[in-house]
Amino acid sequence: MHSALKYKVMAALAAIAVVLVLSVSSVEAAKKKAKAIPSKGPFTLDLLTWYGFFDNSPPGTIIAHPVLHSHAGGKGTFADPITFAVAPQVQKVMKPGKKMYIGPPIQDYFIVEDDCTSSGPGGVPVQGVGCDGELKAGINEFDGWIGATKKDSNSKMTACEDKLTISNIKVIIDPPDGLPVNTTPIFAKNKCNR
Repeated sequence: MHSALKYKVMAALAAIAVVLVLSVSSVEAAKKKAKAIPSKGPFTLDLLTWYGFFDNSPPGTIIAHPVLHSHAGGKGTFADPITFAVAPQVQKVMKPGKKMYIGPPIQDYFIVEDDCTSSGPGGVPVQGVGCDGELKAGINEFDGWIGATKKDSNSKMTACEDKLTISNIKVIIDPPDGLPVNTTPIFAKNKCNR
């Protein structure tokens, strides 16, 4: 066989092998099941991400499940927890109104009041697959409200979201009152406060 033709055949076979490996990996990833979320007590959350005024869907402070707040917000105390979002499929356990506590470096109480999907501005290329997409890949992701207003900078808010995104963080679901809190807004006046 001519060496140039032999090289092309080998390159084509290598490309086919890569496609097959990636296809099998994608199928295996799709089969992975997220660990069960308890209805109460300590839990290691796979991924804690953040959203705010600019990447909410639609942009602003509207929430899907107003329980305590009419719009996304909160101070982080037991009486006034901060809004957070979960995938709609997770709401069988993390129902709207369910509280969660996140210790250091965040130190705040949160309450389920929103859905976390890939529907934010820009869709999947900008927002990623969202909590529902991550769940399909076997990852439990919760999305905390970071704040911001239309007067803030979208890029500074996003930088704060990225800085505070945490993998494998310990949380307490349905926590008791009285845990230490930091009531300084997580993001305000273009400043990331954690």
